[in-house]
Amino acid sequence: MLQNNKDRRLVILAVLSSIFLLNDYLFMMARTAGAWLMIDYGSRLLAIGIVFYLVHRKISRPSEFGLTSISFRSGLFWMLLLTVSGLLIDQVGWRFLEQVLPNTQLTFMPKIKNPFMNFFDLTFGVALVAVSEELVFRGYCFSALQGLWPRWVIVAVSAILFGLIHWSQGLHAIVSTALWGILPMVAMARTGSIFPAMIAHYVTDLVSLGGFVPESWFSFMQ
Repeated sequence: MLQNNKDRRLVILAVLSSIFLLNDYLFMMARTAGAWLMIDYGSRLLAIGIVFYLVHRKISRPSEFGLTSISFRSGLFWMLLLTVSGLLIDQVGWRFLEQVLPNTQLTFMPKIKNPFMNFFDLTFGVALVAVSEELVFRGYCFSALQGLWPRWVIVAVSAILFGLIHWSQGLHAIVSTALWGILPMVAMARTGSIFPAMIAHYVTDLVSLGGFVPESWFSFMQ
């Protein structure tokens, strides 16, 4: 029974991960912002739908996806730590790696010109990114790999896998997102909850996509 549970979790992890890995092929065909967002939202809603189905049918428990409560103090500590580290990696590390690594970028998101669509993406869309990726690449990845390898190996594997789902954005994107994925998985391993990482993930992407923070704020480390 235990072996069957481990095999089941690995199969589910493979299915969920493949959704994110394969949707980049579809991004290559997107010529408009609307088409890009439909592909992006569709793949993430599919992943979340599978999670909901698994929990609803009691095939998986909510805790297997990191959906567990956490104390306010611990949650605040990890949320702040993950947000600060995430912003530094995303704003400083991403640009540095973009300059020093070969340009292998294959996809470019078309600019969103419609103000309503842009607002919708910065609210619903960015939240969808944070929720879907944390459920799969932190919560369930930890549950599926726990007991197979030491925790430091699980952290490394999950970070690499998280980096690889950004493959079409180029080598710099793979490396920077893999680095970003290390600490959230440490938080997951320590607390059993994805909520701090989910909030930090949302804030990091919101700053990156929203343009609310001047780039000059991060130039001191470049």
